[in-house]
Amino acid sequence: MQAVGLPDGMRISGSVSERPDDGCMLYPNTFCTMHTDEQFRSIQEIHDLLADSRKDYKATAQRVDDQQVKQLLLLISSQRTALESELAQDLVQHDPRAKPGSGTMAGTIHRVALKFRDMLNNTSEVNVLVECERQELDLLRRYQKVLNTIDLNEASRATLARQYAEIERNLHEITETRQALESVEH
Repeated sequence: MQAVGLPDGMRISGSVSERPDDGCMLYPNTFCTMHTDEQFRSIQEIHDLLADSRKDYKATAQRVDDQQVKQLLLLISSQRTALESELAQDLVQHDPRAKPGSGTMAGTIHRVALKFRDMLNNTSEVNVLVECERQELDLLRRYQKVLNTIDLNEASRATLARQYAEIERNLHEITETRQALESVEH
């Protein structure tokens, strides 16, 4: 819905903001929040990457034998569901017509490629965790880019910053698990 007087590229919803300075006035005494198209697209892209990540972790967990690694990957997959949900809620709050996606075509291709690689090479848990570390670093870089270059509203920025910290913790746990497995193998 485009309200009269809003610049092109602004998305608004009819949701009421608790603080008038957080949004724009639609009607007297009614305030709303808004995202520019750039903000909306950036959050949507992260949402889709989280969906890919959730699917990657779940699929990878099914291919590993080590129970500790399997449980870690399933835990991260379930955490991604919560992160996705938060961003989907943010997107819909700022545009009720939003339909958050369920991942990307590149993510689907990546999962298929990893499955074939694992079938051909019988990939070890250490190599699986190295790939997980790489994916977490890529996701963190995406969050950093949005947090550092996109002018976000306070609520969206806080959500992304909190999620960034959670992904950093996951990366740390993946790295510790990989290092422990490497020390056992040597």
